Amino acid sequence: MRPRPPARPGIPHHTHHPLRRLVRAASWHRRKLAVVAAALTVVTGLAATAPPAPPTSTVVRARSDLAGGTVLGVDDLEAVDLPREGLPERATADLDALVGQRLAAPVTRHQVLTPLAVTSAEVVGVGHVLAPVRLGDADVVALLRPGDVVDVIGVAAEGGRTSTVAHAVRVVTIPARSADDQATTAGALVVLDVPDTATAALAGAAASGALTVIWR
Repeated sequence: MRPRPPARPGIPHHTHHPLRRLVRAASWHRRKLAVVAAALTVVTGLAATAPPAPPTSTVVRARSDLAGGTVLGVDDLEAVDLPREGLPERATADLDALVGQRLAAPVTRHQVLTPLAVTSAEVVGVGHVLAPVRLGDADVVALLRPGDVVDVIGVAAEGGRTSTVAHAVRVVTIPARSADDQATTAGALVVLDVPDTATAALAGAAASGALTVIWR
């Protein structure tokens, strides 16, 4: 075994050289930087591989359940950004344009509104009401357009006897059908501007059979 060199006078043998301390400090910092860089690489990689957010559109929806015939106020509505996929066609984006309009049919909380959901508050005259009427044939409803003038015909469930239950009434709107409605309910809904005096006959005919329309 080689003899240990004698320590220099006045300097302990275990004292580290200043340069060696600097080298060790630099090496320690490099390791920390390498760990941080590796973590950033992982985060950046995850962000790069994540699917992009779906495109959105600003639409107007109801804040709460609202009855048909409600004249819409600012507090009834809210503008929100929603994914475009699944939005109804012609979804309304202008909240101010809906204020003062009358709902043509009931809407549920957070239902997105379209021009077909409303009509001008002045459209329904004195002695008239907006009546949601379910016609038995959805194909007939598909041919209707707002503004059409029709007679409503009741078809009795037994015997098939027909009678006119509302004369020369105007189609106000045709609410969009939900997937659940199409799957579980026959026919389709229309909203008609009818005289007060015709509502009882419409309700009775709907309860005892099917309804259809003929154009004038």
